[in-house]
Amino acid sequence: MKIYPAIDISEGACIRLTKGVFEDKSVYKFSPLEMAMEYKKEGFENIHIVDIDATLARGNNFELIKDIRKKIDINIQVAGGIRDTKTIKDKINYGFNQIVIGTLAVKKTDFINDLLDDEQSKISIALDLKDGFIASHGWKEKNIVSLSDITKIYNNKNIHSYFITDVSKDGMLSGLNFDIFNSVKKLTSKKITVGGGVKNMEDIIKANKKGYDGIVVGKAIYEHNIKLRDLSKYQTQC
Repeated sequence: MKIYPAIDISEGACIRLTKGVFEDKSVYKFSPLEMAMEYKKEGFENIHIVDIDATLARGNNFELIKDIRKKIDINIQVAGGIRDTKTIKDKINYGFNQIVIGTLAVKKTDFINDLLDDEQSKISIALDLKDGFIASHGWKEKNIVSLSDITKIYNNKNIHSYFITDVSKDGMLSGLNFDIFNSVKKLTSKKITVGGGVKNMEDIIKANKKGYDGIVVGKAIYEHNIKLRDLSKYQTQC
């Protein structure tokens, strides 16, 4: 299982939201570049970067994220406000390894047809689940399209994976919702990365044992519920 320590960025700073609510955020003292360097130093092979401002149409932090890409040799999964194929192709050309697509993937599913097979292979479809619905537009809008309908479309494409988040758990440090993750797992043979609510190492171990391909860990690191060294050590075992 791949472990993706998270870096969420707003106005150039590392932040973490609670349930995706911008007004309920924590700001941390380390810069995004410093956090990425620390993850690399601790032996992580992957990181997950979210441009919160782009997600919420408040601007973007792309120059900073490009700087991280330029300076650190690590697999970068990037997300946040990526809502057209030009932006997808630009991020691929800048060397980002996986591009996480949420709103576009729900609202305009035929976007995937505008990408070549090797470009599709870098796409992770974000299924952000809120009150039983797929959420979009920074988790503010609920959509009536079903998980079954969405997965039927992308199961037939050359996508890298699905990225499943339980919005109600995100930033809560209350543990992963495996019931939601399993509901998606039954619908696809594609790789699945999970996130939202990781509390401690027990969640990481459970996700690995249940056969998920990746896990994103954010607030549990920043709030010291999980020590980076313990997480890195476990990464070498799974």
